[in-house]
Amino acid sequence: MTIMAGTTNTVNIAGLTNAAKIYAPGITALPFYVMNAVTAALGIRILEVKGEHILVNRRRKAGILAPYKPGLTLGQEQEIIKFLEMKLKPERTYAEIVDNVTMYDDVKVISDAGNFVDNKTKKHPLELDIITAIVRSYAEDVVNYMFFAERDDTVKSPATAFNGFNMKKDALIAGGLISAPEKNLVTTGAFTNPASTTDTTPYEQLVSFVASADPFLRQGQALLRITEGTLLKARAGYKNKVKAFNDPTMAEMLDRIKDDARCPNLTIMTHPAYGSGGGLMLTAPGMLDFGVGSQSDDKFVQVRGYKDDPNDVQFWIQASYDARINDVHRKVFQVNEQVNTAPDLAGDYK
Repeated sequence: MTIMAGTTNTVNIAGLTNAAKIYAPGITALPFYVMNAVTAALGIRILEVKGEHILVNRRRKAGILAPYKPGLTLGQEQEIIKFLEMKLKPERTYAEIVDNVTMYDDVKVISDAGNFVDNKTKKHPLELDIITAIVRSYAEDVVNYMFFAERDDTVKSPATAFNGFNMKKDALIAGGLISAPEKNLVTTGAFTNPASTTDTTPYEQLVSFVASADPFLRQGQALLRITEGTLLKARAGYKNKVKAFNDPTMAEMLDRIKDDARCPNLTIMTHPAYGSGGGLMLTAPGMLDFGVGSQSDDKFVQVRGYKDDPNDVQFWIQASYDARINDVHRKVFQVNEQVNTAPDLAGDYK
């Protein structure tokens, strides 16, 4: 796009800021509309957190029952309860778009009824469109890295903006709280398509993973987060298993998993934001929290003058995010060793 030489028009900054305020109720709802669709699909709660929120889990000691006989030694020190803290502390992220109004001098703007830039009113022809686009793209970046982000303030990227669920899971694995001895880390191996028309391996892998869960988790409400690709591989294996009888639907396979894995209240949850790969996460409801600094802000998008050129306008968003796994005890949590890959960013171009 060509910028016309010699233009002297200026931007009505007050008008742009006012536009952001007028449209704030709809605009600020956009990020949470985008996030809510994902969080509902993957069983994640959104919490508004001011500063830091600490969830304290209590661990009861098992094996305190013993036979009594006269003369036995009493008063031995025992610890009946241990505590495990899980923290949620949203950290600041931002997005910045700088636009120059003279970019639209020689272009009829569709959203402004086909008009050119009006140098008398100094009105930005795309003020609402830009505000809406930046908020939606910002929210989609958050959603796509809700699991995969790892904070690094030296790198400018959605992947480094905050700490996602996988980073928190990896830290708990490194600390030994998620492990094979703790019985909340199960090895499944990679999920692949069946090697032949008699191969049922991917289906058996999935059933075995769910069946490996603690009975308290299997008999309660259990949420299984799984990628679409893994589901399709499992269905291909299941089709081989029952090919002599029928061509099963996905719903029929999911019902069969509940029975084969002895998990009657299993809910399968999948969404592109969970990525691709064979990573599985089985939990009780309420185990994943996504913290945001504020769910409503009349100045969610700030529109202001930028540097010395009065035709430059800066659109600025700032918000805080963090993820938390609330508990990893085997009665409420289980994962496998496979690692998922983050999805592509959801915008139309990079």
